[in-house]
Amino acid sequence: MDMRTTSGKPVEPLQLVEQEMRRLVERRVPLTLYVADLDAALPDGWLDMASLRALLLHPTVGFAARGAIWVRLLRLTRAGGQTGEDWRVATCAMALPGLWRIAARLRREVPELAVEVQQVMLAGFWDALVTVRERTEVMAEPGRIPSSLCWAADRAARTFRDRETEHGRRTSGLRDGERQEGAVLNPETVLGLAVAEGVLSQRAADLIAVTRLEGVPVRVLAERSGCSPESVGMRRRRAEVKLVAALREGRLDCTTTVDLMSER
Repeated sequence: MDMRTTSGKPVEPLQLVEQEMRRLVERRVPLTLYVADLDAALPDGWLDMASLRALLLHPTVGFAARGAIWVRLLRLTRAGGQTGEDWRVATCAMALPGLWRIAARLRREVPELAVEVQQVMLAGFWDALVTVRERTEVMAEPGRIPSSLCWAADRAARTFRDRETEHGRRTSGLRDGERQEGAVLNPETVLGLAVAEGVLSQRAADLIAVTRLEGVPVRVLAERSGCSPESVGMRRRRAEVKLVAALREGRLDCTTTVDLMSER
């Protein structure tokens, strides 16, 4: 998959979703959905994904009808293989207007993290989608599905932003020679211990080390490995969740008073 625009700049994660939706619309046999049976006011006939998104955004579509369409989309994402992948992309693309608003706000706040924020947003959106999908049978107001998924994406992005901001503040303080009394956390020791204790695989620890400690952007690492930034970003997120859980549960004794440079 081409991760660059004609200008040579990397394609942002949300832009990539939009490109994938266009592919679903413009291919020889477009991905289409029939929704006329869900509400008498909905148009008859099969709708491609661009038309479906326009329909979902139209103010004349009622709350209940919109919810019924989203329920159908979520259930289609359960399919396996390429069919399921197509529906997952399409479902995410339906929410792009809301996701772009979240991304725009966070870009103003942390412009240096724009790409990483979008990766985290999509991961949060998908995690919430899987959870919501299993509750469609008992949902009282399915019309709230898109807003709940966007809220999950927003929450994941803000958590990531806060963590990165705090990490940057602490790192800056350490570089300036600031040391608080007590134990100093050695990131390399933590990662090594996490591997030794089976919390992380060596590959996952290396991913965190290269992107967090060495500062290599996720998109650069993705280009080197031939993967999409989304997949690399989600792998890192899963690894960091495991690491944080282990730290909070006290499964890793990772405090040290030895300076990082003295251990080398």
